[in-house]
Amino acid sequence: MQRAQLKEFYGYGLILIVLAAVQIYSVYVATTTDLSLTWKHYLGFGATALAGILWAFRKPQYLFYALGLTFVLGYENLLGFTPTLDFTSTQYYVNSTPLPVSYQDFSMYMLLIWAYVANGRLRTMVQSLFVRG
Repeated sequence: MQRAQLKEFYGYGLILIVLAAVQIYSVYVATTTDLSLTWKHYLGFGATALAGILWAFRKPQYLFYALGLTFVLGYENLLGFTPTLDFTSTQYYVNSTPLPVSYQDFSMYMLLIWAYVANGRLRTMVQSLFVRG
């Protein structure tokens, strides 16, 4: 692998370590308190396990999409990683009809870190959208 690819690959590894640590903490909190894990937590565990398998088999091109999709779904409050699903909520209005929207803060920060790690790949994707072939 080239130096940039190794940087990206090990960056994904660090992201997975942070995700696993937060999820282990979630399990610890759930077993020692009366907090119960929801289906969002279990989907988050599955998405992290899938990304971990892709990282173990050294598939960074698939891992890029798996982690990106995982964090986008977590950002949209469909996957859970932290013990309590803390989120910021707001409402958008379309013709006087309120549309509630909520975002998980942890997933937003992890999505930003993922974008920093995958900067080269994201730049190439965006450039390919505007270049004629």
